[in-house]
Amino acid sequence: MKAWGYFLFTIVLDLLVIGLIYVKAEQRKTLEEAAKEKADQAVIQKDPRTGLGIDPKTRLVMGEGYDVIKVECVKCHPTQIIRSFRADRNGWLDALRWMQREKGLKTFDASTEETLLTYLTTYYGK
Repeated sequence: MKAWGYFLFTIVLDLLVIGLIYVKAEQRKTLEEAAKEKADQAVIQKDPRTGLGIDPKTRLVMGEGYDVIKVECVKCHPTQIIRSFRADRNGWLDALRWMQREKGLKTFDASTEETLLTYLTTYYGK
């Protein structure tokens, strides 16, 4: 009879430990999900010059043409290059032509090139 009691005690204790491990794992999972959600909802800062939002990942102004910049420019180099290089429209055009000539950047259709140059000049121009 005593052996039976020890056996039941061991089973109950094992179930409690397994339950505690499960609860702790679920708590951790919930905390990780909450942290990820909070990171995804990062506070969008505003560009002081334009008042437009700044993308927390690229740190670029989310103005007209940003979607094209994100697709065409961000895939090749860090956005710090864009943010630190200030040029007028001709300067940006020269930079674009240099990348096409020296780095193998594709030739854009007229509409895409216009969008790129307008965005860069508007938000990162001299």
